[in-house]
This record gives sequence, structure tokens and C-alpha cells, in this order.
Amino acid sequence: SFPPPMRITEDGYSAWLTTQNDLGFNRYMAVLGQEHYLVLVDPASLVDVIPFGDIAIDAALVGSTTHLVFASSNKLDPHIRDMIKDREKVSIQYNGSMYVIKPVPELGMNVVAWAALKPLAETWHKQLLFWLPFGMLISLLAALFVLRILRRIQSPRNRLLDAINNREFEVHYQPIVALCSGKMVGAEALTRWPQPDGSSLSPDIFVPLAEQTGLISRLTHLVIEKVFEDMGNWLHLHGDQHISINLAPADLTSGKLPPLLSQLLNKWQVRPEQIALELTERGFADPKISAPAIAAFRRSGHAIYIDDFGTGYSSLSYLQDLDVDTLKIDKSFVDALEYKNVTPHIIEMAKSLKLAMVAEGVETAGQLAWLHRHGVQYGQGWYYSKALPKAEFMAWAENNLNASPTSDRI
Repeated sequence: SFPPPMRITEDGYSAWLTTQNDLGFNRYMAVLGQEHYLVLVDPASLVDVIPFGDIAIDAALVGSTTHLVFASSNKLDPHIRDMIKDREKVSIQYNGSMYVIKPVPELGMNVVAWAALKPLAETWHKQLLFWLPFGMLISLLAALFVLRILRRIQSPRNRLLDAINNREFEVHYQPIVALCSGKMVGAEALTRWPQPDGSSLSPDIFVPLAEQTGLISRLTHLVIEKVFEDMGNWLHLHGDQHISINLAPADLTSGKLPPLLSQLLNKWQVRPEQIALELTERGFADPKISAPAIAAFRRSGHAIYIDDFGTGYSSLSYLQDLDVDTLKIDKSFVDALEYKNVTPHIIEMAKSLKLAMVAEGVETAGQLAWLHRHGVQYGQGWYYSKALPKAEFMAWAENNLNASPTSDRI
């Protein structure tokens, strides 16, 4: 039997705080009851602590208004209780222990948890001795890994690959002009690689890199796509004009260019004759490989140019065995017209093989007159125009095509 309840709740429950029980516990417990049923709540159960390490942790529950400790797993220092009373801090380091205070106003109490710092310090030293060498090793390995990644990112090959994937390359167009009339008949597509500082790298720098790293075919594909994006509509409207595109030796044997060209020609409604393909002498080094590829391009309607003639292998015998259309005289021979006799021999050889000729690097009226006098049909160079971006080239071309002939100059 229980004495009269200390309190009866509004919803009819009786409440006691008593040591009376039949469980053998000699301490105060809270009792709630109704009719013949009682529930005993041991305050010690409210401060059960399950530590996840070797450090012992204690807890106590302190009333918010009475400031009495009504449950604790160990004795709470009176000084800490007074500090809780004054509500000075939520965490306190005192007498070798760390105390953390968490108010729970909805329950009218404060929760205090504390642990001794000495075991923690000892554990910290052990952890430091263990983890410091291991951490230094991990840091060294991570640094080496990052350096390797940075080197890979900054390597010339990967810079070039990123530029191709991001389509950073631009195509400029240098007019090719009939020497007899000064009228443009086409243009050569020249690739530029813009740099972050505003400058541009010329093909003389990045094309050898692309060939050495196996990226030349991807670069050629990008250039061809950009030529059609830039000039496809213009070529469709100017059926008598052409654009010549430089190919590398590897492009001849890749087998990927014919379907790409066919697809783009159909898309932009451009005739195959309006896309010429330029190859350096290195592209003809092995006629057994190059001859079938060149013949296939010509059957498709593309003209074949030999670019920079005389600067490569200097083998003349292959010319009579290859089905090419035009020979481009390198700028170095045009510059030396006045004091070297090589250029006339190149011109006579091209005539005997019935090849058209384009002189590169024409810069003066004297060069223009000499070349025309010796039977060279076409020229390109700064005398007419440098290589221009798409919009500037189109403006120059329209002005040239609409102007009156200039044959009186030669």
C-alpha cells in the first residue's frame, strides 16, 4: 500500500516520490499510478552513459529552478553546480575535467556531462606517435600524386588534346589569286591556336606536336569541320571559289576523311571541286601507300596540291607517278628569285608535267611580274593579303570579286 499521492494530475494519474517499493532499491524513485497499476521510474536510468572508448564519462541532471541534482552517475562537483546556477558557461574546464552543460528548458532541467582530461591527453600522445609518421607518408604520396596529375595536365600533349576537345582552334583564310587578273580563285585554310595571353600559335609549332603525339587526325577533323562551319554557306553561294585544306601523311591512311568530307559536302551543298587537299612532300614519301589514297580523293572530285615543294625529300621522280593537280612553290624560292636559278627549273618541271602552279609568299610587285612572266598562274602572300579571320576574309573576298581586273599592273 502507498500513502496518499503527493500530486494528482489533471488527467487522473497519481504521483509519488518515495523510497517505498517491493524491488529492494533503497532510494527515491518516481511513481505514477492509476487504480491498481503503478509504474516506478528510477532516476538513475536517466543518466545511463554508454562510452564508446576507454575514457569514463559521467552525467547528472540538475533542476533548472531548484538547482538540485536529482540524478547522477557520479558525484557532481558543487562548484560546477554553482556555475550552472549562474549560467555563466555551457562548457567548463575545471580541476582536470571537462564539463559540458546542455539546458533542456522544456523539461525544466540541465544535463551535465563530464570526463577527466588526463586519459584523453595520454590517448592523444599515443595517437600522435602513431598517426604522425603515417600521416607524413600519406601526405608525401598525395603530394606526388598531385604533382603527377599537374604534370599530366600541363604536358604539351594534354594541353593540345584539351584544346581539340574544347574546339579552341580558329581557322584563318589566305586568298589565292590569279596573277593575270588579280581576281581571287580560292583560299588556303590556315589553323591558329589562340593562347590565354592573346597571342596565337602557328601550325609550324603545334602540327609537329600533333603528329608526334598521335593527335593529328583529330586535329585535321576539327579543322575540316570548322572550315565548313565558317565557309560552307559562302562556298555554296560562290561555286567558282575553293578552299584548300592541309592534310598530314597520317590523314591519307586513316580512312576517316572521305566519309567526313562527303557528309559535310552534302550538308552544305558544296561541290567536291570546291575543297582542295594540300599535302607536303612527306605525304608522298611512300607512293605505294599515298598513291591509292590520292587517287580516291581525286575520283571524289577533290584537287590535290603539293605544298612547300622543294623543301622536303626533294625527290622529283614521284611527281610523274602521282595523280596531282597543282604544285605550290615554297616562299623560300619566291624570295630568292633574283639570285638563285632553282625556281625556273621548278616551273619548267611543273609545266612539263602539266601541273598548275601557286607561288607562296608573294610580297612585291617585282615578284608578281617575274612569276607571271614565267608562267605561274596563281599566287598568295602579303602582296594581296595576310591570312584573315572568317569575317574579314569574306569582306576582302567580296571587295576583290566585285572590283575591276588589275591585269594592267603586270
